[in-house]
Parts: sequence; structure tokens; C-alpha cells
Amino acid sequence: MRLEEDYVMRIIKDMVKALACVIFGKRFTEYEVEEEKADDTDFLYREIIEMADKGKINEAENILLTDMDQTDKRYMEMAMSFYLHINQYTDEFLAANGYSRQEILDGVEALAAANGIEGLEELSDDLYLDGPSGQEER
Repeated sequence: MRLEEDYVMRIIKDMVKALACVIFGKRFTEYEVEEEKADDTDFLYREIIEMADKGKINEAENILLTDMDQTDKRYMEMAMSFYLHINQYTDEFLAANGYSRQEILDGVEALAAANGIEGLEELSDDLYLDGPSGQEER
């Protein structure tokens, strides 16, 4: 199962990188809070990362989707960084906290759709059908 988990994690990471390349026109780097310039949005971002690390992933995602200013140009970068961050958790940690790798994929797809980018869902639909060896795994 670890091979499948690594494969899906790598696909999610590559999806975020590709999405960032299309949206920002540059290579993606994770969002970093600059302490001396931090504002309320930065503090809220830091808070959702800490919540997720404590297992409150759904609550953190809800704040990301409802409480953060989506017109802030940093929002998309923060959202992508959030999904990359939680993608690093093990499947066991995700499951123990009521979350799944599929929900991470869904979040990345929603970011793409919000930016008028289509087609990522076809890739992710095949992730659990064809694993790293190309064999059907369902």
C-alpha cells in the first residue's frame, strides 16, 4: 500500500505544480509567511496549517474555503500550499482524522475549476483505477 500512497502523493504534487505554472506562469514555491510583513491573512493561514497538523483538517479546509479573502492575490498560493502540506500526511493520519487523499484531489480540482482550468478531474479519476504499476486496483 505504501507504493500506492507514494504514487498518489506524487501525482497530487505534480497536479499542483502544473496548476501553478498555468495560473502564475512560473514555477510554484510553497507560500511562506514573512514575519515582519505578516498581516491577518498570513496569521489565518498559519492557523489553518497548525489546525491541520493537529488533525483538524476538515475544519482548517472550511476556514480556507469560507473565511479567507479569495480576492487576495495570495489566496490561490495559500490554497495550493495548504493542499501540498496536507498531502504530506500519511493515509493513516488522514483517515484517523476523517479526511482522505481523494479529498485533497477534490480540493486541487476545485482550485483548477475556479480558475477555468478543466481536465484535472480525468487524471485524478484514473488514480485509484490504475495504480503505479498500471494494474487495476479497485
